[in-house]
Amino acid sequence: MKILIIDDDADLLEMTARRLKRKGFETSSASTLSDATSLFDAEQNSFAAVICDLFLADGENGLNFFEALKAKNFRGYFILATGDDSGDVRISQYAATESRFTCLQKPFPLEELVLLLSNKASA
Repeated sequence: MKILIIDDDADLLEMTARRLKRKGFETSSASTLSDATSLFDAEQNSFAAVICDLFLADGENGLNFFEALKAKNFRGYFILATGDDSGDVRISQYAATESRFTCLQKPFPLEELVLLLSNKASA
């Protein structure tokens, strides 16, 4: 399963990618939404899941990226990672209406993430 991970915290990004690779996932990483968009387009929408931080550097917003992916007919699973799920009202709206969207509170256990990814892959 190919996963795109987006986070502006370089240590967290590297650690998440390394730990998911150990669990058998293929990962690509980006620290900005511009880089993530380039990776997404280059891979021709082949990611089964995207894990994206809510608030990134320079005012970038992970929910805006989710909306951009939806416009590109992304059929994978989108996991928003944040320390504050009340930071944007769209989180609860998407959680209620989008079956391929979820929000995880940071810090989340790797096992919870792996279980979520595994369940979505088999759905």
